[in-house]
Amino acid sequence: MNLKEASLLVEESIRGLNIDPIACRKEKDGQWNVTVNGAPVYIDVFNFPTNPDNYYLQVCSPLLKVPEKNQEAFYLDLLEVNYDMYSCSMCKKGDWFYVMSLRPAKGLDLNEINWIIDKVAFYSNDYYSKLTFKYKGSWPPESTPASLN
Repeated sequence: MNLKEASLLVEESIRGLNIDPIACRKEKDGQWNVTVNGAPVYIDVFNFPTNPDNYYLQVCSPLLKVPEKNQEAFYLDLLEVNYDMYSCSMCKKGDWFYVMSLRPAKGLDLNEINWIIDKVAFYSNDYYSKLTFKYKGSWPPESTPASLN
């Protein structure tokens, strides 16, 4: 599956959420930012220059910044949570944790894109609430996705 084919499927999925896919396109082809049930969701169809014929679909949502307090307990909780997640995982990049799904675009269909976007948004919303409650006071107030909007 190439960039154009995957992009058409992604945009059909976004349209199914009653969101205008053109309005949420980013500057680079194959990228969209949407909000699903309050969760920011970033969608990216991409390839690597070393293997230009193989495309991937990545869907992710920022969860929380690395906490300033209780880091060890927080990290252990995330590892436990990862075990129970389907089609997604929590990962860290820089100072942020994300809920993410990454898969090859080969064989991708609309139902799977819908499933992935739904799962990423669901887990992001669900675990944001649970973790901010459990670890209240571990972050400065300006470091959560809700405060960045």
